Amino acid sequence: MTLSALIFDLDGLLADTERLHCQAYQMTFLEQGITLQELDYCEHWVRFGRGITDWVTLNNLAIDPDALRLRKSEHYCALLNSSLRPMDGALELLDAFHGQIRLALASSSYRDAINGVLAGLNITHFFDVVVSGLDVAAVKPAPDIFLKAAHDLGVRPEECIVLEDAEKGVLAAHSAGMRCIAVPNDYTRHHDFSRATRICSSLKEITAELLQSLEPLATPTNSRDHLSS
Repeated sequence: MTLSALIFDLDGLLADTERLHCQAYQMTFLEQGITLQELDYCEHWVRFGRGITDWVTLNNLAIDPDALRLRKSEHYCALLNSSLRPMDGALELLDAFHGQIRLALASSSYRDAINGVLAGLNITHFFDVVVSGLDVAAVKPAPDIFLKAAHDLGVRPEECIVLEDAEKGVLAAHSAGMRCIAVPNDYTRHHDFSRATRICSSLKEITAELLQSLEPLATPTNSRDHLSS
């Protein structure tokens, strides 16, 4: 099976930012007199891929979700300036594959959050394509974001390997007909990774030999339709 592209998640995979997203939301809600527990953040945002509008609705809050997101973005950008760091092995992995294979970033986050991390870690130049949550109709666990990344790269989904840290991303990759390597972190170790092609404990385990050894999915999607749409 031809390997044409690697598609990376961002938060929790390349960048140690889930803790910063959580802190930013906690600071934002605290300003409204509301306490957000870390476990609730982990389940709602990280595991199931839901957003601030869903949280406001589920908790019957009389607060404008757009205003909350903008305030959260302010806190998040400040935290990026003071506390941003890459995940272990991330920079080395990107450097190793840059120029060897096409690389894409596919994150459900808003573009401002993505750009802040890319600039802060100085990794923008590694990626041929960057897809955000605002670029697709549905975010992970829907496959849209990975299918758009493949489309923009001009490759078929079955020629891609996705690197993910969370259950929702693994499900999205599988639905897109893509092989997926899961690299769990402290926030996601309890997730269901049964749909992952391989599970690694660290990005340092990912080598060219490992990628070439991954078998294709048994029932790949008809990617030709997605590339021509």
